[in-house]
Amino acid sequence: MQEQKAATLATIFSEVLADLAFMFTDDEDFSEVDSSDPWLETKIGYRGAKNGDLIFRCTRSFTKLLASNLLGVDQDQASDEQANDAAKEFMNIVCGQLVTAMHGTDDVYNLTIPAIERMKTSPDLSLDDGDYASTISVENHSVQLVYSPTE
Repeated sequence: MQEQKAATLATIFSEVLADLAFMFTDDEDFSEVDSSDPWLETKIGYRGAKNGDLIFRCTRSFTKLLASNLLGVDQDQASDEQANDAAKEFMNIVCGQLVTAMHGTDDVYNLTIPAIERMKTSPDLSLDDGDYASTISVENHSVQLVYSPTE
């Protein structure tokens, strides 16, 4: 059951990314991380009959690419603020889809306000995907998703 949740997380992320931003996952080795591109962490949670938190880790350049695709502007024209807003809105949609996939539609859930902050260090993308984590490559950008059920 636990591995199914990680697969669900990766599948939902990939589908929302493709449908919303026309971006697609690819196969890549995650051993190399560009330390010159700052890493960001976007957090969102849900509260209701069950609770959970979702974390999305990616580089600044990925958030700008996401904003570019969502807004229809060149990547280098997307501001940091637009990039942050794009990542937060994207996580709103991913979290909503995850809640429905994992818990159904019978109960009411409230999403927390997404927050984004710069990470002090790059994440370790070489770790094996666990029960609640997925490392994915999207258009040659590595991203990491971590789901934490809470009580």
